[in-house]
Amino acid sequence: MRVLTDPLLRTRVGHIQRRVPLPRVEGLAPDAIVVSHAHHDHLDPRSLRRVADGRPIIVPRGCAGILRRRGLKEIIEVGVGDRVAVGGLFIEAVPAVHDGRRYPGGRKREALGYVVEGPCSVYFAGDTDLFPKMEELAGRVDVAALPVWAWGPRTGAGHLDPARAARATALIRPRIAIPIHWGTMAVVWAGHAADPTAPARAFSSAVARLAPASTCGFSRPETGPISSGAREPTDRRPQNPSRVRHQSPHDRCRAAFPGGFRRFDARRPFPVAARPPRGRAPSWRS
Repeated sequence: MRVLTDPLLRTRVGHIQRRVPLPRVEGLAPDAIVVSHAHHDHLDPRSLRRVADGRPIIVPRGCAGILRRRGLKEIIEVGVGDRVAVGGLFIEAVPAVHDGRRYPGGRKREALGYVVEGPCSVYFAGDTDLFPKMEELAGRVDVAALPVWAWGPRTGAGHLDPARAARATALIRPRIAIPIHWGTMAVVWAGHAADPTAPARAFSSAVARLAPASTCGFSRPETGPISSGAREPTDRRPQNPSRVRHQSPHDRCRAAFPGGFRRFDARRPFPVAARPPRGRAPSWRS
């Protein structure tokens, strides 16, 4: 059985662009798809259309309409505590601490994590911050997939950074902890991180200190596995995950608006030709 989580199979969504090659979709054939919340980088109808093919898509309550309006079917809305049977698996929705709205100031929607129970139990946290009730998953989870970064140069409210994700690992006590939500995407003005693997490496080191009973393993996106015990070369200083190449405001605007933009002059908000002559009121007579 195969469960796909928050698929994003495009090179760019709004101000977020992919930094690694797109994964191969042919032959993926998931048995079910789970979506953690309504943000565009997690709930992307175009990506879901590529892989759904009539398979069930499990989403938080209030998100089904977004997909049905775009022709997707087999949508199952869930809330915290709901369980869905898919083949030989049970998928349970669990809490997440994150703003799940589609747009800032828009309709309130819930953000969720999921526990997939089968021969082994996997916790997919989605996007979340640290919260005490994570401890209720202790003893239930064999593998925990935890977000450790954001797509910008720093994390904010509603996200885990490597240290908080390691504390979450200590609460959940999985056999294996896998860092996710790092290295694949970035906001267009963020530049290129000096070391894209820095968040995952920092998480691995923190897990070794705070949750030594758990094993941490991760792969560099699209390249292959990296040992959880790997160290930085001795001739290099450890990199700060937030250290990025400097960009001027003009460069950021060009990246955010690749089609170009016109300079706006607040003193002349309208084209000169459209403004009436000085001292005369406009006339609307033909």
